[in-house]
Amino acid sequence: MDFLIEGLAGTDNGAHGRHRANTIFPAISTAQFAFAEPRDAAEMTEMMKALNIDPVEAEFQYRRLYYGMEANCAGCRDKDRCRADLASNTAAENFRDYCDNEALLNEMRADPEMLRADG
Repeated sequence: MDFLIEGLAGTDNGAHGRHRANTIFPAISTAQFAFAEPRDAAEMTEMMKALNIDPVEAEFQYRRLYYGMEANCAGCRDKDRCRADLASNTAAENFRDYCDNEALLNEMRADPEMLRADG
């Protein structure tokens, strides 16, 4: 998580309370980021499983990227929709419409060897 520490090193809590986290994870507002916890990202591993992506291997191979994705998931505004799709086994068809991690998940999904390559 050192990339988060480095990215936040120049924190500017000016009049609007904005800081550099918004440049790292623009989908997460300052307030959401402050209260986001890893347990709030349980849907991410379930989404990975729904897309036939091994979440353990993804975390192992791309730890920093994985933690960024976790932060995006923790700050998601469409949790109800995501949970409903996961429960009804329709997440694989619908996640592109609302998931902030869509591009990375799609890339991992499209190239299963991505997780096996030396990273």
